[in-house]
Amino acid sequence: MKNDLTCGVVRDLLPSYIEGLLGEDSREAVDRHLETCPACAAQKEAMAAMPGAEAKKEAAKEVDFLKRVKKGTVKKIVLAVVCTALVLLGGAALKLFVIGTPLQAQDMAVIVNEVQDGGYSLFLSLTSIGSGDAFYGWKQETVDGVTSIYARRVTVSPFCRTGNAQMYVPLDFVKEVWLGGTSGRLLWAGGLVINQETLDLVDAKTPYCGDAPALGNIAKLLQVGSRIGRYNISLQTSERPYRWTLEFETAEETTSATWGMSRFLGYQMLALVENLDEVSFRYPSSSGVFTAELASAALARVTEEYNDKHATSWPIHESIKEYAESPLEYQRLVTLLEIMFIGTSGTTVTVVKP
Repeated sequence: MKNDLTCGVVRDLLPSYIEGLLGEDSREAVDRHLETCPACAAQKEAMAAMPGAEAKKEAAKEVDFLKRVKKGTVKKIVLAVVCTALVLLGGAALKLFVIGTPLQAQDMAVIVNEVQDGGYSLFLSLTSIGSGDAFYGWKQETVDGVTSIYARRVTVSPFCRTGNAQMYVPLDFVKEVWLGGTSGRLLWAGGLVINQETLDLVDAKTPYCGDAPALGNIAKLLQVGSRIGRYNISLQTSERPYRWTLEFETAEETTSATWGMSRFLGYQMLALVENLDEVSFRYPSSSGVFTAELASAALARVTEEYNDKHATSWPIHESIKEYAESPLEYQRLVTLLEIMFIGTSGTTVTVVKP
């Protein structure tokens, strides 16, 4: 093998050679030269025998060892970081696509129908509001007459694709049905389907008729504009009786249907505002005032007639305000008002209209 180093170059490299600091190729080149050059070999032996040479060699070995350890440590750190990232990503994917979270009532749009199918049941059609959500593990649990419906929400994936569900809920010996447990949405209670509009309105009730934004929200939830027409609101709050007036802009002649809807909505307004005494609907050609006192008396009489006709035991309230104390009572109010003023509940009742 060719000896490609001169003596001068080798003697310059000897200190590093002895301390073990040369790279592999340089060290091999020096070895080849020392094998054929007695003078340089003698020089190497002399330098190696000098005081401190062995210590330097050991130090060089230690440095080399530390370099290898550092290199190995870096590899281990990188590997640990990669493994940790993979574990975290795997955990996140498992959470999103497999484990999920408990269903929340606001996650679903629900259509509820009562059915007689060999028994008294609810038929539920549930649709996910979020396009990327899917649900699995549907179950019903009944404790002390309260049925709760549960599921798990996950992100749509090949493991779970559907965001819809349909199911029957038996109502024998059941008092209430909830979606997502009793902290979720009430679907049915006391023999009545509880509408989402009812839940929203009970949440929107206010103690003060002077709270214009709250009253505006109630009117919006009642869909006064779409059910009757455009209107302006004015409030009488300086002295009793406290009055909420809706003045409609339409110039059309008011009909019996218009007044029926006016009472249907006005009575609900009286129930939802605790200190409200009167509601006034004003049209270009006519106007009417509905009072809490007369509305309470009319509802008490209609409730008694309803109980006689349907063999129910709905409470007869002294005040219309009591109907806003719970979703069930409010749904009963809506049912009675439909009988009195809309005619959609299949029962005809003679009512003295205030």
